[in-house]
Amino acid sequence: MTPDLILQIFFLFLFCFILAALESQIEGEAGWAQNLPTWRPKDNWYTHFYRKVMSGKDMTGYHLFVFSLVLVFMHYPYFTGRVWSWSAELATFSLFFLIAIVWDFLWFVINPRYDFGHFWAEQVWWHKNWFLHLPIDYWIGFLVSMLLYIRFSLNWFLLKEWLQIVALLFILTLAVVIFANAVGIFRVKQK
Repeated sequence: MTPDLILQIFFLFLFCFILAALESQIEGEAGWAQNLPTWRPKDNWYTHFYRKVMSGKDMTGYHLFVFSLVLVFMHYPYFTGRVWSWSAELATFSLFFLIAIVWDFLWFVINPRYDFGHFWAEQVWWHKNWFLHLPIDYWIGFLVSMLLYIRFSLNWFLLKEWLQIVALLFILTLAVVIFANAVGIFRVKQK
């Protein structure tokens, strides 16, 4: 992994951390915009499609726009001189899926109104399907990210690089979990 890629991953992790912190302040303990006054379209073909793609989660204006914001942000380098190509686009979308996983998981870790000890299927209603103690969305996201990063090929160099990216994101996430748990800095004091 090049120093430039390592720096990019640190930057994207910081972005995930800030997104998770911001979203936890907006949503509080009620995930998936449960208590937000956001647009919730009536059932139609695109809400059914969204629900299928998002493992049963309802479409909300909040999530539609926050996901769009992240995708626009991730395409910023193409407007500052980075050369666009289909290969680069696949890598960008691959990183989007990894960011979505890390950002979502960090919401549970750093949310001051959510007890990370409740990160279980029975406690997190908006993640409907779980496998090996993680939402199935995470597993699907990892798979899609990997396939996009290796460009649907058997390119071992790209697979190794993707695994290094995942490992670095895992180490950074684990550091936040340990820090948050040890210091308790993200917990709201009970009255």
